[in-house]
Amino acid sequence: MKIEQHLFDEIYSFNKVVSTMNTAQKMIQNGDVNGNFLILANEQSNGKGRQAAGWFSPEGGLWFTMALYGLPLDSSLTIFTGIIIHQAILEMLPELEGRLKIKWPNDIMLDGKKLCGILTLHLGQKNYFLVGVGVDTNITEFGPDLSDIAISLKQSVGRDIEHEEFLNVLFHFYAEELPEFMDSRLRNYLEYYKEHCYLKGQQVLLSTEFESFNGRVQGINSKGALLLEIKDGMIQPFYSGSIEKIY
Repeated sequence: MKIEQHLFDEIYSFNKVVSTMNTAQKMIQNGDVNGNFLILANEQSNGKGRQAAGWFSPEGGLWFTMALYGLPLDSSLTIFTGIIIHQAILEMLPELEGRLKIKWPNDIMLDGKKLCGILTLHLGQKNYFLVGVGVDTNITEFGPDLSDIAISLKQSVGRDIEHEEFLNVLFHFYAEELPEFMDSRLRNYLEYYKEHCYLKGQQVLLSTEFESFNGRVQGINSKGALLLEIKDGMIQPFYSGSIEKIY
């Protein structure tokens, strides 16, 4: 696979790993890498989602971790990454316009099912941000526990997605827009996010570390917090949490 060097000093490809995030962390801790690098794998034996959840990662999907060194980033990087992935998919598959949505805080949804997940990790002592991404590109079948909640691009459009082409589109967008994101965070992406927000206007139950809140989603702010109207006219930002229910 030939990936253009838009972002990375080194690209490492593996047939199978425990997880690309795990591999990236080990390489950093062992001092085997410098600068920005990319870990790609055909398969993960123990892919990771949020809150230690597993992520089904067989051959046919796209599994990778971007390791970004020494950049002044923050937790809104997760949402920025989701926006760029959304843009890249629509660039390749414009027929999915209107069906492809961004779900706070870290998913891309297609026809109401999960297509892509994003996981970010800050290794402060090593000055790295890790961005792990899983995209269900060419998976043809999900097990009975996943078929109602997960979907692949191939299932939707009826043809294989060329991984090399997709990654080159994605990393071109990422490299082009990263400086603007570092300068203004999400301020210039709020309208795009609102237009493609999966939860826009929905009444949801948000679970946080301390308690749960009911409210209507009003979008996000420039720091990536979910804006929830919990009483008439009272909008509160939430910087972390999980959507437990959509009413």
